[in-house]
Amino acid sequence: MANEQHVELIKKGPEAWNQWREQNPNESIDLSEADLRGMALAKANLKGANLKQAKLQFSNLAGALLEGANLEQARLQEVNLQGAQLENANLKKCNLMESNLQSTNLQNADVQSAQFNEDVMFGQTNLKGANLLDASGLSAMQIQTSLVDKDTQLPEYLSDDMEDEDFINSMI
Repeated sequence: MANEQHVELIKKGPEAWNQWREQNPNESIDLSEADLRGMALAKANLKGANLKQAKLQFSNLAGALLEGANLEQARLQEVNLQGAQLENANLKKCNLMESNLQSTNLQNADVQSAQFNEDVMFGQTNLKGANLLDASGLSAMQIQTSLVDKDTQLPEYLSDDMEDEDFINSMI
C-alpha cells in the first residue's frame, strides 16, 4: 500500500516532487496501488520507486526518470512515456495499450506478459536487452521501428516474423 505522504507530494506536481526528492535522495518511494490517473508527471524523478499496481492511466510521464522502478501490474493505458527512462524497470503484466513509447529507454527492462496493441506508438524505443516474453499485442512493425539487440527477448509469436535475415543483421 502506498505511503500517503508520497501520494500527497506527487500530487503537487513534478517540480515540487523533484525538489523533495533532491532533499530526500535516500528515501524509499512507495506509490504502490496509488491512484495517479491523469496526472502531469513529465520529467518526474521516480527512480527506483515502487509503483506496483499503480493506476496511471491517461498520465503524462514524458521524460520521467523511472530507472529501476517497479511498475509490475501497473495500469499504463494511454500514458505518454515518450523519452522516459525505464532502464532496468519491472513492467511485468503492465497494460500499455494505446501508450506512447517513442524514444523511451526500456533497456534491460522486464516487460514479460505485458499487454500492448496496435495503437502503442513505437519509434526509436530502446528495447536492447529487454525481456518481452509472453507479451501480447506486439507487431513486427513496432519492433522494427525500435532499437533491439541479440539480448532482446521477443514473444514466441513474433519469432517467425523476426527471423528475416535483414532484421537479424540489424540486431548485431
